[in-house]
Amino acid sequence: MTDLRPIEPQGDTGLPRTYLPLGRMVRLLRAQIEAATGASLTFRSPGPPALWSATAADGKAVLRVAPGPLLSPYDSPETGLSSLRLSYAGRPLGGEPPSPDFGDLLRARGLAGYNRFARSLPDGAAELFSGQARPALALSDPQTAASGAALRSFLTRLLAENPGTHFVAAGPDGCPRDGAPTDPRLTLIAGPADPWLLFPLAARIYVARWDAACEAALAGFETHCPDPAAGPRPADAAAFLALRYGIGVHGFDPWTRRPIPLADAAERVAWLRDRFLGNDRRVVLVGVSGWKRAALDVFATGPAGPPLHTMIADEAVALARAQGGRVQAWATRCPEQLPRLCAEAGLPFARIEDGFLRSVGLGASLEPGASIVVDDLGIYYDPRVESRLARTLKEAEFPPGLTARAAALRESIVARRLSKYNVGLEGVGEDWPADRRIVLVPGQVEDDASVLTGSPQVRGNLALLRAARARNPDAFLLYKPHPDVEAGFRPGAIPEEEVRRLADRVVGGLSIVDLLDRCHHVETMTSLAGFEALIRGLSVAVHGRPFYAGWGLTEDLAPGADRGRTLSLDALVAGALILYPLYLDPVAMKPCTPEQLLDRLSEARAAAPPSRLALSAVRHATMRLRYALINPVIRRLRARRGVRSESGR
Repeated sequence: MTDLRPIEPQGDTGLPRTYLPLGRMVRLLRAQIEAATGASLTFRSPGPPALWSATAADGKAVLRVAPGPLLSPYDSPETGLSSLRLSYAGRPLGGEPPSPDFGDLLRARGLAGYNRFARSLPDGAAELFSGQARPALALSDPQTAASGAALRSFLTRLLAENPGTHFVAAGPDGCPRDGAPTDPRLTLIAGPADPWLLFPLAARIYVARWDAACEAALAGFETHCPDPAAGPRPADAAAFLALRYGIGVHGFDPWTRRPIPLADAAERVAWLRDRFLGNDRRVVLVGVSGWKRAALDVFATGPAGPPLHTMIADEAVALARAQGGRVQAWATRCPEQLPRLCAEAGLPFARIEDGFLRSVGLGASLEPGASIVVDDLGIYYDPRVESRLARTLKEAEFPPGLTARAAALRESIVARRLSKYNVGLEGVGEDWPADRRIVLVPGQVEDDASVLTGSPQVRGNLALLRAARARNPDAFLLYKPHPDVEAGFRPGAIPEEEVRRLADRVVGGLSIVDLLDRCHHVETMTSLAGFEALIRGLSVAVHGRPFYAGWGLTEDLAPGADRGRTLSLDALVAGALILYPLYLDPVAMKPCTPEQLLDRLSEARAAAPPSRLALSAVRHATMRLRYALINPVIRRLRARRGVRSESGR
């Protein structure tokens, strides 16, 4: 039997100070293993090997690394694991006994394995356990399911020792068919199944090893292990818990990979699991460019699997029907007939667009975004149809806890000097007058859908600049070209002589945050710069109908802007930055909160030297060629698919 006395990595224990990281999995998890053991994984000095394998009681001087029992649906060696099981020379390495209430936490959250199972059992699963002679459950725990030989041995033994019993083999990570024997008394549930829902259905519960019985014991069900080598049955639920989650098991933050108490890791895994379960149907994504797909796939993956991609409306509907799924289309790439086809087919449909805290770099330069909105009503930049954001802001309650969180988020954005794209040079305004009102006029991309649909009277940068000067004749007027326009990617440039006649300074290439720090007032059509000015306490005049206008916080100049409700600034922030978008940690490639994304954006901006566009000269030239030569062809192909050109992107 395995010696279960732990080896503590601290102090002078005689443990190696270095290990040889053998295999790709170990190298991917190097930082986590080093943090848990206090040792270095390196080839520069001799040491025992560190191997990716299940813990073995062979006594060899090997550091064995295996997935721990607590994992999020998004975990992998590439993205980091929320727990690891470590052993050295056949004995558990480090870790602590679980706290007395840890079992209650697991039971309340319903956690097990990678937590990729749905809230309900797969179709037909419950019927397998119906009838007078209910079958027994052969619990395929994650470690057993990962080994075809172990799974086959477990199920073969059960069938041989229980000749009159029917079995259903299932588990939280599924039960692979290629590892199971063929027998009429054995039925497999191949996909992940919630073990907490299976336990009360089974006549008896069998496990391959006693630690796999932990969740059943916590739920109050007796289990049976047919393998004599597994040793005696643990005495009670606490003993089962200690066997599975105790010594040798290390918890980690799923995003930063830093060691944390196992209970904290469980709460974070539960948050990620709930986010995963939000995709309760298979998602078909339409119009998503290849460079965006890695991020969008994370947002759209759920228990039914990763999203399917297409560019064609009819194909999207056919795929969604076949999968019992839903359709989501990139808003500016949505075939015009797609919403109607989805409605006729009874399929849920939503539009996708970038969120308001996006990246360090421009979308036009193919920098992937770290936030999106998924809108099942309209889209936030088009006021012609009510969006989910508009309805939320109009109807939702904003309790004190939510607005307090929004206030803290707003203050953090301001303190960290963050914006949507986080590009531009710093240090401005040394020669600006101190005795004049400074007004910022942010230019926009003139064929952008937000301008075409949301600014009915002032519909171009020159018209905006003229209106701003007419309204502020004595102000020191700053004109900031949109970064995409300034880069030459998108239309909206104003002739130089017109700019010089109307504006006191052209502040292209400068950071929007630095500009807002020096301004008193902003005049805009629909630019997000107006929202960024609001959260910094500036006055904002709006010539269009952006999402932040009409709530009593802006001077609204477009007809029909009033929303019929007055909001506080923090209620607006709560709706726009907390309730409406989804966020992605671009390093861990896992969903995250807006607060966590602020950390990543701050780190990325600090790592990149300030520049006008946050891209190199070669990348800039390449992108200009792409927009000049390739994009016109792409737009013609989209038109053939029914994508109406409300945006030149």
